[in-house]
Amino acid sequence: MGQHPFPQSVIVVTMKPLTIAFFSKQLPSESPNGVSCQVHRLANALQDRGHQVTCFSLSPPPDDARYRTHQLTCGTPSRLLRKFVPALRFRNIAADGFDIVHYHGDDYLCRGSLRRVRTFYGSALDESLHARKLSRALYQALFYGFEWISCLRRGATIGISAATRRALPLVQTVIPCGVPLRTYRPQGSRDGAPSVLFLGDLRGRKKGDLLVRTFAQRIRTALPEARLTIVGPQPCNAPGVHWVGRLSEPELIAAYRRAWVYCMPSSYEGFGVPAIEAMACGTPVVSVINKSTSEIITNEVNGLLCRADELGEALLRVLGDGDLRERLAAQALRDVQKYGIDETARSYEAVYATAVEKICTGN
Repeated sequence: MGQHPFPQSVIVVTMKPLTIAFFSKQLPSESPNGVSCQVHRLANALQDRGHQVTCFSLSPPPDDARYRTHQLTCGTPSRLLRKFVPALRFRNIAADGFDIVHYHGDDYLCRGSLRRVRTFYGSALDESLHARKLSRALYQALFYGFEWISCLRRGATIGISAATRRALPLVQTVIPCGVPLRTYRPQGSRDGAPSVLFLGDLRGRKKGDLLVRTFAQRIRTALPEARLTIVGPQPCNAPGVHWVGRLSEPELIAAYRRAWVYCMPSSYEGFGVPAIEAMACGTPVVSVINKSTSEIITNEVNGLLCRADELGEALLRVLGDGDLRERLAAQALRDVQKYGIDETARSYEAVYATAVEKICTGN
């Protein structure tokens, strides 16, 4: 269980091979965030399925990239102006030689066409509504306007969740994010003592600080041997808390496999990729209720959903009940199969096929 149905050596191509241009501000070689990792995974999956993918990005290629890359230059030291550099660079790239032009953000200055595909990884509106600082809220509100410009361009528009589609009603199709099920799978043994894993920032919508407070006030008092591992940019030193900074993908997979539970305290997620990564590794997920994670987790079936003020009780319940952990993990492993990155690639192939048909028929 947890294995993908296709062996790694098998390449399955269900349509004529295409030349595909990806446009992404970042790749995980430089910034391993949710968007960059999804772009990288999808590019590799499409390449494995026989297509020729070239990714234009400000980041260097990841070591395991099986697709072609073209690194763009930033050209400005200004932090504010750098926000607009990807759109300016993407606008100046001649992509007429590609069958499909797939933007993963920052295409509001680019022209629309039948070959154009745009994926929205969440919405700047929701980012704005869940921002803790006024400056970030205003910045995200500005980019929400840019997202509407992108939606109005000619071409296919994709959202990664129903929540994204509600924020951007012109989004035509929902295609969930994916996880490589060949590598993200259960293996080895769990930690000897109760353990919780968290990925993300301590501040902002990820709400890592909420989890740290909950761990100190509720978990450690009930389970003094419990341990919280934090994977993220901000250091955190507290009893029982182990901050590890940034991990490589193999190290991250090992952390998922060791943890007793993965916790997602976010107030908002565009999708919630760590949830499906944990599920694929057989690790139960406890999540604060938010728009997108609730599309992945069915409460009491493949994970637990709770309010922010119920987080401590929910974590203690899972940590203290081995039968519950096994039941949630078993169902999560079954449910996560639909989030395999190969399934995601197949869904995008269907979008590409429709675009190619429209080009051929002139519609």
